[in-house]
Amino acid sequence: SAKIKAIAFSDNGNFITIGNRHVKFWYLQSSRSVTYKEPVPLMGRSAILGEQRNNDFIDVCCGHGELKDYTYAITKSGLLCEFNNRRLLDRWVELKTTSANCMAIGNQFIFVGCAEGIVRCFNPGTLQFVTTLPRTHYLGVDVAQGHDISHMANIPPNAKYPDAIALAYDETNMKVTCVYNDHSLYVWDVKDIKRVGKSNSFLFHSACIWGVEMYPALEHDLQIPKNSFITCSSDDTIRVWNLDRIEYDRKSLYQKNIYSNELLKIIYIDPELNFIKNTELNLVDKNDSSSYDGRNGVRAIRISPDGVHLASGDRSGNIR
Repeated sequence: SAKIKAIAFSDNGNFITIGNRHVKFWYLQSSRSVTYKEPVPLMGRSAILGEQRNNDFIDVCCGHGELKDYTYAITKSGLLCEFNNRRLLDRWVELKTTSANCMAIGNQFIFVGCAEGIVRCFNPGTLQFVTTLPRTHYLGVDVAQGHDISHMANIPPNAKYPDAIALAYDETNMKVTCVYNDHSLYVWDVKDIKRVGKSNSFLFHSACIWGVEMYPALEHDLQIPKNSFITCSSDDTIRVWNLDRIEYDRKSLYQKNIYSNELLKIIYIDPELNFIKNTELNLVDKNDSSSYDGRNGVRAIRISPDGVHLASGDRSGNIR
């Protein structure tokens, strides 16, 4: 037996399982004239992998419409593979990434989520490259400075990005939703595949939240917008949120930004950003030994009654 990493149903009702050195097609034969009183074991047939037989297959999708007889799979090493109706791996393309993690398919496009925030798009009929979706925010971004879209182009040297770990393609509304391993979620508008734009984005904590504190209800001299609240987490960040529709106030420290409608500011306690990505879903580095059980994480926060000072305490005993 092999460890199953993904399953996909084809339009004809059969399904495919994939894993490490494992791609298997399972055929369901139904007959109304036969009634089984006991469970019937499934009989699967292995794909013909050829020179790719030693690959670790990560995700799988089945074609639709005219391509219903074709199956597509990605490998950990960064290959997009196509299987024909004879279970033969007859062609593949390189994704040019250190790791491929997830995929989604429609009638016109295949989207593949990869390491470092990369999402590639291909034509399922030809496997020709179509485009690469825009990248997300880089890790450690100051969202409070993102007043216009040009801020996403101001990238520091050696910037790192979260890995794309889950994809969904809404072909009716032409939207691609992507989840990244820093727990951020982006919705991309792909109506014009050559000019993909961001529809929505959300930047959540990437680990458990240990504290929530409301900003004081002051009459005057508000440092941040009214009804804001602050959270702290094991991801070594403190975040300022506001769910109201606030208008620009030049007296306020933080404004709405292009990265999130709810998130106003991220304070990074760890300058190395060691815990900003979900370590359990670090699909690139198998040797990554980082853990949320270590001595990291902001465990408590308090705001002074005048709203001027914020105090925090972490698991190592530091007070800031």
